[in-house]
Amino acid sequence: MSRITIVHLNEKFFEEHEDDAEILKKPGRPHLVLVLQVGQNKFAIPFRTSAHRPKTGRVPHCFFFIESGRKSLSTVGRIPALDFAKAVIVTEKDIGEVSRIDANEFRELQDHFREIEAKFLVYLKYYVNSIKAQTNLDSPEIKYSALQYFTDILLTLDLDSF
Repeated sequence: MSRITIVHLNEKFFEEHEDDAEILKKPGRPHLVLVLQVGQNKFAIPFRTSAHRPKTGRVPHCFFFIESGRKSLSTVGRIPALDFAKAVIVTEKDIGEVSRIDANEFRELQDHFREIEAKFLVYLKYYVNSIKAQTNLDSPEIKYSALQYFTDILLTLDLDSF
């Protein structure tokens, strides 16, 4: 599917989505994302410094960096993660500068890259199927997803081919 690409999204993307409350914005500093190609679409999945673990039985909405050592920095049980629920669809014009992350996190990202792709696809299929069937709409991983702003594109995807 993809190769490891870590970038910042440019300011124009955030300006175009300024009213979209679930898209993560960090005024004054860039937000790092991992770009994954799924079919003809690029998804930008944000890195979070402190994400909540999902409740038992729910679809995983994040890939948690548990081996990199930063988990121990949290005093409230939150750990670094890639947050699938805050993923957005981007085009080449939305992608800014290539960036870097902590060396230990990058190593963990490399070691688990195929797992991350697979987990993102599981989340994406869950999201799209929930929207199509009008189920699970009150679950946090659907209700607060940034993907809600890209429903028209998502509903055209043939997710069974991935």
